[in-house]
Amino acid sequence: MYKFTLPDIGEGVTEGEIIKWLVKEGDSIKKEQDMVEVMTDKVNINIPSPVDGKVSKILFKEGRVVKVGEVIIEIDNGGPAGQDQTNSREEQKQPQVAAQKNIETVKAIEGEKGMGNDEQNRRILASPTIRRIAKDRGIDLDTITPTGPNGRVTLDDLDNAERAIKQKEHEPKPPAARETQPASTATKPVPPPETEKQAPITQASAKHPEQEIKVKAEPEALPPAQEVVNTSEGDQIYEPHGLRRLIFEKMAKSKQLLPHFMVAESVDISKLTKTMNDMREKGTKVTLTPFFVKAVAVALTEFPKFNAHYDEANKRYIFRKNINMGVAIDTPSGLTVAVIRDAIDKSVVQISNEIADLAKKARENKLTLSDVQDSTFTISNVGSIGGLISTPIINFPEVAIMAVHRSTKTGSNYEPGSDNTIISVSCDHRLIDGADAARFIVKVKSYLEDPISFLIR
Repeated sequence: MYKFTLPDIGEGVTEGEIIKWLVKEGDSIKKEQDMVEVMTDKVNINIPSPVDGKVSKILFKEGRVVKVGEVIIEIDNGGPAGQDQTNSREEQKQPQVAAQKNIETVKAIEGEKGMGNDEQNRRILASPTIRRIAKDRGIDLDTITPTGPNGRVTLDDLDNAERAIKQKEHEPKPPAARETQPASTATKPVPPPETEKQAPITQASAKHPEQEIKVKAEPEALPPAQEVVNTSEGDQIYEPHGLRRLIFEKMAKSKQLLPHFMVAESVDISKLTKTMNDMREKGTKVTLTPFFVKAVAVALTEFPKFNAHYDEANKRYIFRKNINMGVAIDTPSGLTVAVIRDAIDKSVVQISNEIADLAKKARENKLTLSDVQDSTFTISNVGSIGGLISTPIINFPEVAIMAVHRSTKTGSNYEPGSDNTIISVSCDHRLIDGADAARFIVKVKSYLEDPISFLIR
């Protein structure tokens, strides 16, 4: 029997979600035939079978999140009875990530080493984001009863556990027994019933320490129950899966860990629009987005603090040498960020062509890991849709993000006006001060209002 384990699909990936099984139990399968579609790190990857055989058992249903190293399918490949095989390093290579490094040895499942009984051996289903948050808060996942789909630990579970810990820490402790009492007030101590306990000393009772106040014992504090939202006939239930689940977790983490603040600026993009239109008239198909990407990339060379990553494990920041611009792309499945690597070294035309290719791949679910990893600063251009101004959420582990909003014309029917837009920058306030953010956005504004100043870079 051949037991296929979820391979290490890419650097830093620890789990994947089963999006769709392309085979079913009982099917014959050929070597290199795609058998399952898995989503991880915002990309969908079809994983082929490493052997010929017959599908004996599928161990995880669609929608389940599986850790690297877990067996997801068993294939009867005609091997000796009672002798199981698992995929080797070479058999774990994926066509979709052929340009990336070879897949490393499958890692042991977290939490299973050194356990001695069934309760200890139970697998805690939690995303890497949830695990990191639990570690930061000092919460032991083994003590949590999961409430998420398929028994997964959710952010609400962590919040409830943290509240319970804080409640327990702040519970009043009974005052220490008095060693002596004044002779005039000494009385024979009467042990309190089991249902009573010493009340905390208040300002009033502190005036008469010889008087003991007894109250009914309250049950031990429990985590507040999660509010259950009732449904009515005709309501539809939606559970985040795939790309939306990853957005769900990443945005929650970013807002929870990074103290956001935002600055905005109005920009006259009349010259920029004219430059774009001139290029179009000469046969070069471009949009405004690559101009924004190039202008910000140039500004980042003068403000390296904005081109950084937050290293959560070591509580430090890493100022990146390479300027890899993330561009938010709207897809039917949700917003994804594709990466223009070394944008400072590319022309606006090159950037425009890359954005077009990445957008096409994103909408066809064909992005690879290299297409979405290692961005150092992200731009979200929502201007073509609408919205006067917004506060974009930082693309963790980055420390800043810029949003571009719709343009508006000034002037009248009789006088030429200017083409204005608003840009806003959200920053991690632990690293970036308000004055720094203001200087940065003013620099970007100056470039956008004078295109030649950055197009020659």
